[in-house]
Parts: sequence; structure tokens; C-alpha cells
Amino acid sequence: MKHSNLIPRMSHQQLKKPQADLEISNYGDFSEKTIDRLEPVVPTGIGSAAIDGDPITIGEALEAAAIAAGNKAVDQNDAAAIRAAEIRASGEKSVRSGGVGETAQAAATFNSHVKRNQDKTKLSDILTDASEKLSVDKAVTKEDADAVYAAEVQFTRRGEAEEGVAKPGGVSASMATAANLNQQN
Repeated sequence: MKHSNLIPRMSHQQLKKPQADLEISNYGDFSEKTIDRLEPVVPTGIGSAAIDGDPITIGEALEAAAIAAGNKAVDQNDAAAIRAAEIRASGEKSVRSGGVGETAQAAATFNSHVKRNQDKTKLSDILTDASEKLSVDKAVTKEDADAVYAAEVQFTRRGEAEEGVAKPGGVSASMATAANLNQQN
């Protein structure tokens, strides 16, 4: 198998390593037939904008966070980041009543009173189909990502070792990735 064709890429399109197909011989044993190709693996429904050249929107970045960290319980950091993202998307001064930002805040408040993690509202509960839940959506810019990051780190809990650092794979990380991809296109 050749490895010279493996090229790491940073995009919504993930590359699958060249695969070895197994063939069954007449004697019942397996022999390896190497296929030297790269097959793109594209999740359906998400990230297609980056692949076809359209900029990634704030709603799509929020949906990516739902996939990357969807099983994480919503906390105040997440709620602040989601509220900031909704405000950046809409251009308004506050979140819309019943919008994704207000829903995230209600979930964070609810979760702060719940003991069992399985009973808490998760990011995926809030951010799945975020593009449809936003009243207005727009392409993510570096300024949007910076604002969401600032909002996320302002609620760092007391006693956490890394004060002022956003969680990998979270809302601000997804926004930063989207902004970087949009700048490249």
C-alpha cells in the first residue's frame, strides 16, 4: 500500500485511507488486492457548503458543534456562546424570544439543578437543526468567532484549572473552524 498519496486536509471533507480489498481465492483463503485511491467521506446534510464553495454559516457551525460535542450537557459557557452566535447571526442587540440562545440559557439553568448527567439537556438537543432555528443566518467571520469565544470563556467556573479557555469541539471551536475555512475560500 502506498502512503505517498495520503494528504492530510483540514476541511469538512475527510479522506479515507486507501483500502485493501479482500478477495477469496478458489482455495478459500483471503488475498489482499490493494486499491490505491482516496475516497472522500462526506457526511450527508452537514458541511456541504464548504465542499461546494459556499461559506459556512453560523447555523451550520452550531450544527457542527452539536455533532462534535452533542453529548455534553449544556452549561453557562455554552449558553453564552450560543446566545452570542445568535446575536451575531441576527445583527440584533439581544436574542430572540424562543430562539436558540434563549433555549440554551433555559437548558443551562435547568442543568445546574439536575444531579444525574443523563437527565441533563445536551448540546445536541439545542443545536440540532440550528440553521432552521435561527431567524437570520449569515456566513461566519473571524469577528463572529472571536465574539463567540469571548462569550464562552467569560463564564469559566471557579476552580477550573484552565481559566479563560474554551473547550475543544465546543461552540466557539466550531465557529473558529468555520471562520478559518471561510477565509480560505
